Amino acid sequence: MSFMRSTAPKFPATWTVKSFDEAIDDATGGNAKVQTGEYRDHGKLPVIDQGQAPIAGYVDDVSLACKAPLPCILFGDHTRTVKYAQVPFALGADGVKVLVPRHPLVPRFIYHYLRSVRLPDDLGYSRHFKYLREAPIPVPLPVEQRRIADILDRADAVRRKRKETIAITEELLRSTFSEMFGDPVTNPKGWPVKPLTTLSTVTTGNTPSRDVPEYFGDAIEWIKSDNINTPSHYLTPAIEGLSEKGRAVARVAPAGSTLMTCIAGSPDCIGNVGLADRQVAFNQQINAVTPNAGVDHRWLYVLLWLGKRLVQGASTNSMKGMVSKGKLEQVLWPVPPREQQKEFGALFDAALTLNRRQEAAAGESDVLFGSLAQRAFRGELTTA
Repeated sequence: MSFMRSTAPKFPATWTVKSFDEAIDDATGGNAKVQTGEYRDHGKLPVIDQGQAPIAGYVDDVSLACKAPLPCILFGDHTRTVKYAQVPFALGADGVKVLVPRHPLVPRFIYHYLRSVRLPDDLGYSRHFKYLREAPIPVPLPVEQRRIADILDRADAVRRKRKETIAITEELLRSTFSEMFGDPVTNPKGWPVKPLTTLSTVTTGNTPSRDVPEYFGDAIEWIKSDNINTPSHYLTPAIEGLSEKGRAVARVAPAGSTLMTCIAGSPDCIGNVGLADRQVAFNQQINAVTPNAGVDHRWLYVLLWLGKRLVQGASTNSMKGMVSKGKLEQVLWPVPPREQQKEFGALFDAALTLNRRQEAAAGESDVLFGSLAQRAFRGELTTA
């Protein structure tokens, strides 16, 4: 059965409804693609790809500008991100679809509508555009489209501001660490440097045999790299767990450990870290860094987070990337006195407490915005 047919919204009877291909042009073809390695921090032309960031980077070659008429909508075929472009841009890497609504559709209205379309969430990194194309496209009168777009724009602005506050708190954490200790990579304050093995115990994870189903259960979470790549600093909940029997053959890290991705499909992911606030098991792509007595676990986590380049410098630099346990243990880190580590740890706790409150508020905003969008596309927001 078609995915969208079972989840299509009920539009007002007064609205025209068209198929995706009748209403929207796919203008992806014929455009130059900028590879990730060509992105720059500054340039004449922004690069938009299928990542979460609104702008992935910049290029100076304006001949790379996307040829689609503006404004247009971009859809991440793998990531399901939907973006709105109204100034010239270059198209990043593969997996981005450039969509141009046909007259009389208002582009901003269609942007919000496509964001509301429910797509499969269990396909991993597969392609999703074929499912998006199954979505029926509502075509109310242009004046109604503009009214709905305006309402959702204002609601979305509130939601974005709450998320921006989270980013500000994170930047405060970065700047506080930098002010107290300096950049871990360059060590401008001249702290004595020590190998990681003198600060912590490093443990490589493993995978209990899949041939023994009894190893898997719900006695303890089994962390993978996806649980580390999180903006909230603490590990996200694991989807899969181990039984007590599985725990006995697994590698387990205590609360206060920093879990680090040391084997990854991309070198950029090497050195990603997440802080464990509970005991967890973890797989072989991860090394757990458990602080020794007297080393503040919060300071150590931020040291490793901000010093990611030092870890990547110990990588094999292969197409995938890997840092062995032995190499990681020998990476040198600047080490301030314990009293200052503990002082920073208290500031970290305060920042994370605030961050969690803000994340909860942002989550509520997401739910409210989703509800508002559903009402909008049922025609419930078109009257004064």
